[in-house]
Amino acid sequence: MARLIILHPNGATDEFALAKVKTTVGRSARSDVCIPDAFASRLHAEIRREGDAFWLHDLGSANGTRLNGEPVSGSIPIYSGDLIQIGETRITFHGESDIPKAISSALIADTTDQLDPTNTIALPSRRYPTTEIVDATISSRSDLLGLISKVGVTLLSSRSLDETLDNVASLVFEAVPASRVVIMLRDFGSNSEMDVKVARERGKETPLEEIRISRAVMAEVLERGNSVLTSDAQQDPKFGTQTIVLQGIRSVLAVPLSVDEREIFGIIYADSPTHQATFSKEHLDILTTLASVASIRVENASLVEERINRERMERELELATEIQQRFQPSEPPDIPGYEMQGISFSCYEIGGDYYDFIERPNGKLLFALGDVSGKGTAAALLMSSLHAAVHAQAATNAPLKDLVTSINEYLTENTPANRFVTLFVGELDRDTGEIEFINAGHNPPIVGRTSGSIEELSSGGLPLGLMAFAEYESGSLALSVGDVLMVYSDGVSEANNLAEDEFGLDRLKEVLLKNRDRSSSGIRDKVESALSDFTGTAPANDDITLLIIKKTA
Repeated sequence: MARLIILHPNGATDEFALAKVKTTVGRSARSDVCIPDAFASRLHAEIRREGDAFWLHDLGSANGTRLNGEPVSGSIPIYSGDLIQIGETRITFHGESDIPKAISSALIADTTDQLDPTNTIALPSRRYPTTEIVDATISSRSDLLGLISKVGVTLLSSRSLDETLDNVASLVFEAVPASRVVIMLRDFGSNSEMDVKVARERGKETPLEEIRISRAVMAEVLERGNSVLTSDAQQDPKFGTQTIVLQGIRSVLAVPLSVDEREIFGIIYADSPTHQATFSKEHLDILTTLASVASIRVENASLVEERINRERMERELELATEIQQRFQPSEPPDIPGYEMQGISFSCYEIGGDYYDFIERPNGKLLFALGDVSGKGTAAALLMSSLHAAVHAQAATNAPLKDLVTSINEYLTENTPANRFVTLFVGELDRDTGEIEFINAGHNPPIVGRTSGSIEELSSGGLPLGLMAFAEYESGSLALSVGDVLMVYSDGVSEANNLAEDEFGLDRLKEVLLKNRDRSSSGIRDKVESALSDFTGTAPANDDITLLIIKKTA
């Protein structure tokens, strides 16, 4: 994996793996790579992966970014060994080809004498069924050592939890004269109900369709940690329940599965309705021994399976994060007379905020910022639908009102009733500075004028996805030189500190008024700085997204 080697001004070094599509570098704690450099901007630069290539982009920093001593303008490719300088911090980029390859070694075995078969355990071939390993007649306690060895060898060949449990059931059938075997487990580290994992009847391949087990037996094993043996359950006053009587069960064996006696994670249950198959104390010893050995293997198989599932989910989440980051613009459009910036931070790995800059066929620039209700994966999926709908409609020359109406109809038809989207969308005429906009239930964006006044933009209608027949009203404004338009998600205005106070719209307006003379990137950094100072160590409760347009000429 490509990585950055960071040399800090104090001489300390760090290493950072470039696992994401977009990696931000800056002084802010929200940056992926946080560098405590006084000459670095809070959101200074970004490294973006495109296929196997990497690109460096300056995010409008105050002191600029240098690559191999040359100032960075726009996005430029970077190669292994390139030196990035941000303030007094030096960052060396290493591509994937620089990662050391695995060492290949040859194994040479010395000649040895023939192995003594009496001191050697041979694992059974997987071509033969493991149920043939245990002799069906274990006649004395001295055979228990042999059972332990054979059970261990059998379970070592198991590859998965299901295969392990199936082998355990086969071993039970061979070790004790049971007619039915049931194995139940609960999730490790939880108090969930027991789930039936194996339910088999001797001599039959198909699992049992219906399983009824006495609650008294279950309670004795799972709640008290005791093993159960009854050779005549019909007459046993402790276990002769209605379940036992109705099924005609004569003999019952049940033992707990547990590595730590204080935490029972499963049960092995065996019974027989016949008069001949009466369980004895010896059978209980055999099943208890089998369960003790099997518990370790079952626990390990469960933990391995849990780890594999967790790693799979992590890989899927990484892929979802990468796809979502690709939805965001690689860089703001470069339009003479305007400065534009957009930034988004998800409070989880993936989020529901969306922003975009799109060139329309009519020569105007469409810009949008949306916020999907809810958080996490569900919000991210709906955000991807919003992204697709906006791009599809922007490719036409439809008026803005028709564009939003079509997006609303699409989302209403394709989203659950309890989900909706707030969206602010505008269309900039770059020649005149005129902006037509629609606010579909979104927070009112603010405009900072050079006169020192602040305006809120609220014309629009209902959030998208609620009613297919909703109508939307457009508004308009004109940007003069020095004016700033700021669109934001509610993760900005509703950010909380540790006392659960909200940042609020008034503080946001104050930041804009105090810094309207700065560049669009400078205003963005000041908003991020004010948010960080206000929230302190309080965790983010929503995605934070900003879109800023400033007219400079």
